[in-house]
Amino acid sequence: MFKWFKKPGYSNVLQFPETNVIVPVIAPPEKEQEYYNIGVTSENRVTFKTGISTLTMNREGCKNLIEQLTVFMNQLEKENDE
Repeated sequence: MFKWFKKPGYSNVLQFPETNVIVPVIAPPEKEQEYYNIGVTSENRVTFKTGISTLTMNREGCKNLIEQLTVFMNQLEKENDE
């Protein structure tokens, strides 16, 4: 029964062998590592995220953190490119 639906063979057509197409595998681009993130919340606070920790501060807390970082920064030795 299925022979009825077959297409007739063509004797004057040259059959070429099938070719294998090699598709290169391209790795997806790596996500850049994010070391920290700073943002502002809807409650008028600043958030500082690093790793899995989040620090939320008001204006006074930001000033305090900047002062503490400045103290520790001044204790570091100067690098050659400064």
